[in-house]
Amino acid sequence: MRVGDKIVFGRYEWRVLDIQMDVALIIIEDIVEKRPYHDVYKDITWADCQLRKYLNGAFYNKFNETDKSRIISVTNKNLDNPWYGTSGGADTQDSIFLLDIEDE
Repeated sequence: MRVGDKIVFGRYEWRVLDIQMDVALIIIEDIVEKRPYHDVYKDITWADCQLRKYLNGAFYNKFNETDKSRIISVTNKNLDNPWYGTSGGADTQDSIFLLDIEDE
């Protein structure tokens, strides 16, 4: 596997973004579904939003046990947004997450 390769994992096609020490960061190739960041319009950080709960709950649970064992939980440093001056909030432990502003 190399950066830029497409792979099938679970029921989805993914692209390899980075590989470090035999661990790959992958991003889904197509939109799976549209979901809001949170269920109500208010100031909220990644740590508390509904999208994070969905991705690390119901979406994660769509994978079988073998695939789940291959998904590594990471610590996300949720930095403040430099464009809007909004708080990034607390660091989080996530198995599935969105890319942050610096990854785009």
